[in-house]
Amino acid sequence: MKRASNEQYVPSSNIRSAADIERAAAGVIDVDAKTTTYVVMACIIAASGGVLFGYDGGVTGGVESMTQFKQWFFPGGGDSSFYCKYNNKPLQAYSAIMHFTGSLASIAASYFTQHWGRKGSMIIAGTSFCIGAIFQASAKSTVALLFIGRIFWGIGIGFGDHCAFIYTAEMAPPRWRGRLNTLVQLGTIGGIVVANAINIGTNNLIWGWRLSLGLAAVPGLILLMGGLFLPETPNSLVERGYFSEAKSVLQMVRGTKDVDVEFDTIVLANEALKGMESPWKAIFRRRNRPQLILAIAMPFFQQWSGVNGVSFFAPQIFAGINALGSGNKGSLIAAIIVNGVQLIATIITVFIVDKVGRRVLLVSGSTLGFAAEIAVAIVFATSASSNAINLPYGASIASIVLIGLYSISFGFSWGPVGWLVPSEIHDLNTRSAGQSITVFTQLVSGATVTQTFLNMLCSLKWGIYVFFGAWQFIAIFFTLFLVPETRGVSIEEAANFVRAHKVWRHVCYPGGVVPQNEVVTSMQRLSGPANEGANPYRGNTFIG
Repeated sequence: MKRASNEQYVPSSNIRSAADIERAAAGVIDVDAKTTTYVVMACIIAASGGVLFGYDGGVTGGVESMTQFKQWFFPGGGDSSFYCKYNNKPLQAYSAIMHFTGSLASIAASYFTQHWGRKGSMIIAGTSFCIGAIFQASAKSTVALLFIGRIFWGIGIGFGDHCAFIYTAEMAPPRWRGRLNTLVQLGTIGGIVVANAINIGTNNLIWGWRLSLGLAAVPGLILLMGGLFLPETPNSLVERGYFSEAKSVLQMVRGTKDVDVEFDTIVLANEALKGMESPWKAIFRRRNRPQLILAIAMPFFQQWSGVNGVSFFAPQIFAGINALGSGNKGSLIAAIIVNGVQLIATIITVFIVDKVGRRVLLVSGSTLGFAAEIAVAIVFATSASSNAINLPYGASIASIVLIGLYSISFGFSWGPVGWLVPSEIHDLNTRSAGQSITVFTQLVSGATVTQTFLNMLCSLKWGIYVFFGAWQFIAIFFTLFLVPETRGVSIEEAANFVRAHKVWRHVCYPGGVVPQNEVVTSMQRLSGPANEGANPYRGNTFIG
């Protein structure tokens, strides 16, 4: 972890024309960037930051439903009715404390990542998760070690979520950035499914919950090894003045010596930000309000779709659904089915996000999610009375299918894209602060949903799905009017691209007129009436 250098950068004599560099910086043309095995592997390992969060989400609900774990640490609470089986506030606090701790850790992660690099955050995240797994797996009869372990997991999540998306966005070639960045969300849902499978295997073991919690050290160790052996990103090295090393890393990850255009794009973006104010002051300025709003709104809508309730407490939700067998095992099987289809949807998104774009996925996902959640509410309302213990067989099957459809909708939309868009819209100066705000909002929203979900299920009953469905409905219109399409736009120019959006330009600039000194004006001229057809991004640039 190196902080800063006084090294000076001398442009290469093989540089292309200044016009080409300006156009590359503006995102009008792509740079010569290959997708090498090295960069894919680097992004996969960085995506283990998502596995940390996913494994926690998948393992926690299953462990909390295991008999010995409940009897030792969280006896009592709830009743025998379908909606209130697991209404236990200390149990929910055990789940939620990780999110609250992670939200605070994400703020510290911003400063650390900007001044000491992305690798350092990966090391902290991996180490914290390993320590947390050891504490929880070794807990005996009291909840103290469990909660301490969850706090360490929260630190790991705060740093891991922060660095994973920034690292992947900066290492990926522009044309493949969306595809590679969705690997982090793929890691998240993959971690959930793996944890569900492990819970099924350990469910009948007296010490099974210890094994489930202890195996969380595996993704933590992977991320720790990545932090130790992966290279720092070129953007971070340039930001701290290590130009020679930055160019060498870029050549290595691109698999070619011809990286002059891309490297000068990174340097130009960094030079433009020199002398600017603190990232935490800058991100609250008028010109950065679109990025600030999107950094908050995207994870907010992501979490208030109810995903944490479904992921963390799937075994509890399915405890009254007996279609796959009675007892805890049946509910665990239902949970892995629902999360498994979400994993498949996320895998598909990896291959289509850079082809169909972000907005299409978000709108279609919200639409399907809204319909599925309203349908679940109808099934529960007509089949589960207040005193019912289990759903009838037919209603059980329908519930699993509909909650599975909701998981599919989330898996190809707000799951991966809700992380992708905030990670690619900031200037280099505000990128770390912006990602911290996104992680903070995501974890606070997730903690709120996690802490209140079982209480809301008990009090609102089927109405809880109407509540979460309403947020999906609002998200449709938020996306249509306020989320720009960033497909194909270079990360160096994405911030100006967002500012030039037909709505956001009126937020950023007096009268909605983009200043001539903004790089994005090159794109505006190319996309004007006289140049129609000249801009490869026409149709996506300023229509939202």
